[in-house]
Amino acid sequence: MPIGRPPITDGLDKSKLHFVNIDGIRTRYYEDGSGETLLLLCGGSIGSQYSLDGWSLNLSGLAKDFHVYALDRLGQGFTDPPARETDYTFEAGYGHAIAFMKALGMSRVNLVGHSSGAVLAAWIALEHPDLLKKLVLVDSATLSPENPVFPVMDLVQKWNEDVPTWFYGFLSGFHGPFTRETIRLEPDAQAFYKEQVTDNYVERLWEFARRPEHQAARERMLRLGKTLDNPNRRRIKIKALRRLEEDGLKVPTLVVWGLNDRGAPFPLGLRLFEVISLQTPRAELHVINGAGHNCYRDQPEAFNRILKSFCLG
Repeated sequence: MPIGRPPITDGLDKSKLHFVNIDGIRTRYYEDGSGETLLLLCGGSIGSQYSLDGWSLNLSGLAKDFHVYALDRLGQGFTDPPARETDYTFEAGYGHAIAFMKALGMSRVNLVGHSSGAVLAAWIALEHPDLLKKLVLVDSATLSPENPVFPVMDLVQKWNEDVPTWFYGFLSGFHGPFTRETIRLEPDAQAFYKEQVTDNYVERLWEFARRPEHQAARERMLRLGKTLDNPNRRRIKIKALRRLEEDGLKVPTLVVWGLNDRGAPFPLGLRLFEVISLQTPRAELHVINGAGHNCYRDQPEAFNRILKSFCLG
């Protein structure tokens, strides 16, 4: 970690973890603090190892200024997966997130989405701008258009030359056995400072990865991904980008990117910001140096400061 930074204290206060029934789905979330509502949406997808646990270095700091929530999205962390295979889709995850917000009486929300969670956050902003105050999109190749100066496939090729071939499987958490060692591989590869991938964090990921429900969701997604989930994600991305280009966003929007993101390189973030800024009256871009794909874990103090400045400014 940067010179002079104190040792990392990583953990979740279990007294602030709660469950709520959302249309038959047992849903886990974290809640703390007071003030304006701030909702954090993790990346990943059904059956992946992304969960609200990723925000653990940020939550206590954000609770000093916000009424902060972090959500285990549909089929992630300790939130149940869909009962039907036909609901292993973006639309089902979107419906679950909206129902969660309404069940907890949220309005005028400062909404933050990371990676594939940014696609969900952007879609909520497009469909329900009345629910939001501000929108923050973080390190999201799944939302970004291709940058003509830095073609995506060229970047992918460079990435493949630099990292082991297991990376893309573990990015989604669908390939290979789940053990404490394999769970650590993906966050290690994404990190600029590997110290932020703490033993406590890995143990929490391992805890939900062992759940039969999680393993079943993972196996289903592996089987359905190519025929259902991936085409669905591609279609939503195209529709979202078209709407961003034509109409923009009705809420102030901030794009935050880790300069050292290898999974979603910064040129993609710059291209996304260019698209958003054309039709969105208030749009800002903030780049964090010394930060990878999970920039909020690499630089938690800086990330929290950026959110506070934008959302409360």
